Amino acid sequence: ERDENKKPLALQTAVVQMQGTKGGQRKVQVDLIGAIHVGEKAYYDELNKLFEEYDVVLYELVAPEGTVIEKGHKQGVSLDVVAGSQSGLQKLLGLTHQLEQIDYTVDNFVHADMNPSEFAKHMEERDESFMKMYFRSIGQGLAMQGAPGQSNDFNLILALFSKDREKKMKAMMAQQFEQMDGLPDVMSGPDGSTIIHLRNDKALEVLEAQLQDSANKKIGIFYGAGHFDDMEEKMVERFRFRRKGEVWLDAWNLGE
Repeated sequence: ERDENKKPLALQTAVVQMQGTKGGQRKVQVDLIGAIHVGEKAYYDELNKLFEEYDVVLYELVAPEGTVIEKGHKQGVSLDVVAGSQSGLQKLLGLTHQLEQIDYTVDNFVHADMNPSEFAKHMEERDESFMKMYFRSIGQGLAMQGAPGQSNDFNLILALFSKDREKKMKAMMAQQFEQMDGLPDVMSGPDGSTIIHLRNDKALEVLEAQLQDSANKKIGIFYGAGHFDDMEEKMVERFRFRRKGEVWLDAWNLGE
C-alpha cells in the first residue's frame, strides 16, 4: 500500500474470497489467506482473530502428520522449506515469526500439506533440489537488481547504518517482494514444482475432503502468498469456484 505521493505505507497480504458455483457448494465460501512468514505481531493477532470466523482452516507445514505446534514455542520445523530458519531476518527487521504467533492448536485447524518423505520423494522424481532452486532465485534477484529503479548495494549499506535501520530495511525488502511476482515461475520446471504446485495439489485434496461435510460453509486455506496464483487457477478449473472479492491485511508497517 502506498499514499498519494507513492510513499510506502504497508506491506500487505490478500485474503482472496472464492465462492462455489455448483450444487450445494453455492453456499460455500473458500478464502485463500496469504501468509508472510515474518511479520508484525499485530498482523498475526489479526489473523488469529480472523481464523475464528471459519468452520475449517487448512494450513501449510511440511511435517509428519500429527505434529503439534504450540503457540509461542520455537519449534524445530519451518514453513519456508527453501530458506529454512528466518531468525536473522526477523531480528534485522524488528519483526516476529509466524510459528511463534499463530495458534495452531485451535480445533478448526487441519493440516493440508506433505510430510517430509512425500516432499523428498517428489523432489527426487522431478530431479529438483534446493540448490537448483536457490541458483534460479539468485538469477532472478540479479536480473531484478539490474532493472531500472531497483535498489542497489549502496542503498543497502545506507539502510544498514541508518538510525531507523528497521524501517528502511523493511521498506527495501517490501520493494523486493513487490518485484518478485515471477519467483514461483522461476523455481518451477515445465510441469510445475514440488514446492508450489504439488503441495497445492495436496492442499486441494484436503479441501475436497472438507467440502464433503455440509457443515463447512466457510473454509480458509492459510498458505504462503506465493502459492495462490496456481491454487486459485486450480480452484476455478477443478471445483468451479469463482473469485468474488478480496480484502487486504497489513503485514508490515512501513509508515512514519
